[in-house]
Amino acid sequence: MTCKTAIFDLSPVLHYPIKLSVNLWDSEQPLHWHSFNEEGIVAVGQFLEAPGLPLFTLEDDEGNRLSDSIPPEPSHIAQLMPAMDFELAQACAVSGAARELALDSPLLFLFVVELARRESLSIDEFERLVSRKRAEILQQLGFHGSKSLARLMRRIALSPLLPWELEDISTVLRNPAFLALLRHHPTLHLNHLRLLLRRQVPLWPGILHLVDDHSSALDIAWVARMTRDTLNMAGRNERVLAGIASREALQTLHDRLVQQFNREHGNDVEATRATLAAQLQLEHGDYPIPPVAAIDGIEPLSSWLELLEEGATMHHCVGSYDIPVALGDVFIYRMVEPERLTVSLEHHDERWVVGEVRGYCNANPSIGAVELVRRWVER
Repeated sequence: MTCKTAIFDLSPVLHYPIKLSVNLWDSEQPLHWHSFNEEGIVAVGQFLEAPGLPLFTLEDDEGNRLSDSIPPEPSHIAQLMPAMDFELAQACAVSGAARELALDSPLLFLFVVELARRESLSIDEFERLVSRKRAEILQQLGFHGSKSLARLMRRIALSPLLPWELEDISTVLRNPAFLALLRHHPTLHLNHLRLLLRRQVPLWPGILHLVDDHSSALDIAWVARMTRDTLNMAGRNERVLAGIASREALQTLHDRLVQQFNREHGNDVEATRATLAAQLQLEHGDYPIPPVAAIDGIEPLSSWLELLEEGATMHHCVGSYDIPVALGDVFIYRMVEPERLTVSLEHHDERWVVGEVRGYCNANPSIGAVELVRRWVER
């Protein structure tokens, strides 16, 4: 093999004189690199050590991109985790065994590369690791070393993910209840694992049918919120979710329970609301103090009665939020100007953030109203 290299001038990006030399894919040591200036070599990249710039942004003065030299399949693997694209491509180039693992079980390959990077494995140590049986690799990674887990991981299709998500995925794949559910789903995607991590309710057979490979982060958050709210309105009766296997069915169940909840808790008779509010006062104590000061057009709810009335007035399920409100996880405001909305704030990482902003019957708010709420909370 020859040692073909590409030279990239990083001076305009880093604002000091420095160039990067990277071996092309068909070199003896693909994607190995060193940086240099007029005085000589500045740094030499070790195995699984990126030069500091994303692989797919490196382009020379003539418009030739480094990624153009990489075959399509390793290039696809590298794009699965943009923050580690250089390391993933370099790992694919180590050996035939590495490429076979990457293409046959991409998720397992990501775990292996992350382990090798974290523990600074040499090329020889990495090659020996990827050449082992899948069950043995799983054991090295700290998983249960079984053929069934290897098969399951192989079936999980991926979309681009962030490095910290690997730890979350690891949590899912170590949970026996999650694994039992995943093994029976015909078409697995990373989004199914993302949903399981966000679940607020017990598992049921149809839960994985609520997302698919096209689901966005907002879709997954919607499913988590709707299942939580549905269970709250059902009095924590898990059986109501047993037959739910589509987003449409979940929406229908949720809407039916909203109507039932508001009807049973005072949509018709003020005395019924007052009685339930008194019960909530005995159960939870005084209504919490607003965490964010009100502004013109946005005012906090101030009692358990107002919480029930807000749900009845707006025809949604906020009246069932007494437990998260009492625990200090959620606080509810009403917007009266520029439009009538219900606003929930959620307590995360020692700060209050916007949770949901909903209109009558869970209608979506205007973009301007959402921006007003965001600026108010951030202020």
